[in-house]
Amino acid sequence: MNKIAFERLDGFLNEYYNRNKNSGILRITYKDKILYEKYIGFANIEKELPFSKDSVFSLYSLSKPFCTIGLLKLKDKNLVDIDAHPSKYLPEAEGFDSRVTIRQLLHHISGLPDFMQTAKFEQKYKTGLSYELRDHLKELTNYPMVFEPGTKGMYANINFIIPALIIENVSGMSYTEYMKSEVFEPLGMQTAMVDNENLKVDNRVTGYELTADKKITPIDRILNWAYGAGDIIGTVQDVYCLNKAIKHRLLLKAETWEEVLTPSQLNSMGMGCTVSTWHNKKRITHNGGWDGFRTLHIQLPEDDFDIIFLSNSAWGNARNDIAEAVYESFYGSDNAISEEVKMDVGYI
Repeated sequence: MNKIAFERLDGFLNEYYNRNKNSGILRITYKDKILYEKYIGFANIEKELPFSKDSVFSLYSLSKPFCTIGLLKLKDKNLVDIDAHPSKYLPEAEGFDSRVTIRQLLHHISGLPDFMQTAKFEQKYKTGLSYELRDHLKELTNYPMVFEPGTKGMYANINFIIPALIIENVSGMSYTEYMKSEVFEPLGMQTAMVDNENLKVDNRVTGYELTADKKITPIDRILNWAYGAGDIIGTVQDVYCLNKAIKHRLLLKAETWEEVLTPSQLNSMGMGCTVSTWHNKKRITHNGGWDGFRTLHIQLPEDDFDIIFLSNSAWGNARNDIAEAVYESFYGSDNAISEEVKMDVGYI
């Protein structure tokens, strides 16, 4: 890694920000050392507050790998059978197709209808209080399956809301308490928390959207719907702990990690991650995006090279553009076809 790579990437990011105003933090690590870290724009535009190492972002769907670890810890203790129907641990799921398994949920091949089934249902769900979530889930069992379980792949948040509720029922703890004591603290995630509407957090980053008339405007957080699918907040260092967990096979048995990192034959989804090829390199990744934030984590395990991009600018395609710029800066140009991961459809 040389100075020219840093200068090339700096030039790209400066130009990209001047053109698109996508702000956030980019961190690149190589063999456990921070190779490059850049703070772009502001954590709060109105107050002109800069980012820092303590800046706390909404991770949205980048929460799913951590939820996976939480659930599979229970599997490793023989408290959860992931080949069982979710209703074994969650009575509200009893009405779903009897062929659905928890394993299928984790691979996004369950065929379950999601909460965004109709505009009316989406409005009811997203504006409901968190304690109504189980009632919403039970009502969802009345909707038809999208496809037969285990026959196709479809990314859906319901697939990780159910595991979070299972964690609560099996552990006897709230999801918030369980994730803190069983995942965040053991992994050294000192700032990470399960978010909620009333949570006051130091150094919380403000999320922004781009209006139809191209004005950057702050957004209000509505998170009661997210749960295990996307309700974790944390710093760039918290996200880096996921790299360490995967690389060193932390918290889970070695054979369980092999299951996590083996993609389904129906899609490129492992359990709570995608495992695919990027510029002819093995890539483990997950992204996140919703109102106000876009997040990305890419791990190249064969090179021990890690990319994290946390942004409070919810427009454009900065995650893909910046990831490609990182690759070109440090590896050079090539003609390999790289698969762009699109998890949060409609929120690229």
